[in-house]
Amino acid sequence: MALFSRKKETPPWLERAREFCRTAGITIAAWGPHALVVEAKTPERAEEITAQLASLGFQVVQDENDAYAGLLTFSRRD
Repeated sequence: MALFSRKKETPPWLERAREFCRTAGITIAAWGPHALVVEAKTPERAEEITAQLASLGFQVVQDENDAYAGLLTFSRRD
């Protein structure tokens, strides 16, 4: 399963996620058909964002490289 795709089709959940992140002060770094990558510079902020995005149906994808880069990757299945 690929998290990212070159398809130009926008996932149906993306606009709602963008609006939510904008109002919550969450910076989106990247997105794909089933993934959202956001900035999370500290472990505390990563926990906050994880709890916030869970309400939109996102689940965190554990990756030690994300923490090093200050990012957090989420997956979503529609």
